Amino acid sequence: MAETELLQIAQTAVRSTGELLQSLSASQRLVESKEQGGREFKLNADRRAHEHLAALLQPSGLPVLSEEDTSSHLVDLAEAWVIDPLDGSFNFLRGLGHCMVSCAYVVRGQPRLGVLFDVLTGDVYVGGREVPSTKNGELIRCSTTSALMSAVVCTGFPARFDFSSSTATSEYLAFMSRFGKVRMFGSAAYSLCLVATGAADVYMERSIMFWDVAAAIAVAEGAGAKLLTPVVGGSEPLSLVVAAESLQTALHELVA
Repeated sequence: MAETELLQIAQTAVRSTGELLQSLSASQRLVESKEQGGREFKLNADRRAHEHLAALLQPSGLPVLSEEDTSSHLVDLAEAWVIDPLDGSFNFLRGLGHCMVSCAYVVRGQPRLGVLFDVLTGDVYVGGREVPSTKNGELIRCSTTSALMSAVVCTGFPARFDFSSSTATSEYLAFMSRFGKVRMFGSAAYSLCLVATGAADVYMERSIMFWDVAAAIAVAEGAGAKLLTPVVGGSEPLSLVVAAESLQTALHELVA
């Protein structure tokens, strides 16, 4: 199937899933379970969004790797969909802010196209390495900020972050201290979309999962961002840095 057809399928599926989530009542947003020592919440809405999105992607004939389906975590990523039906579940549960429906078309373990729906605002982000990125159909572009102390870094502490490691924690704080401002939004996908629009300049997170960021990596790259740490799709935690192209030189030593 041509990429233009795949992109259309993904856009329709992601928008429909986002609108489903927007329609859910408070009683349909309940916690079903907790994982990672109680730090990661799984909602009824996560499962419903997964079932809806995966079904709408079926006509493509491609396998689907989803955060919400552990049996899919060993899917061959030679060519596949990688989805996070609801990134920012706790934001969704508590009304704390942005949360995203994310769908990436992945080839040989690399995000090639991404489509995302912001459940809070209804904004739709689309793009990829060879597809100029858009927000609601309007072209977006990364910032031209080149100095770290003028830059905004988006980050977070995912459920898998090892707070017991003093080395990991101190390295994390040392990295963030080099920037003018630090922001945490509770959604890796939304943070990367901010880099794509130029509102933020860098995204950095450790122990994040591929499905959390795959679609948004594609959108950020389509807006001129650069992936400064290697990423190969799979089910193991990642250490990820994505930045506006103008910051590559300044960041070189920090991510070496």
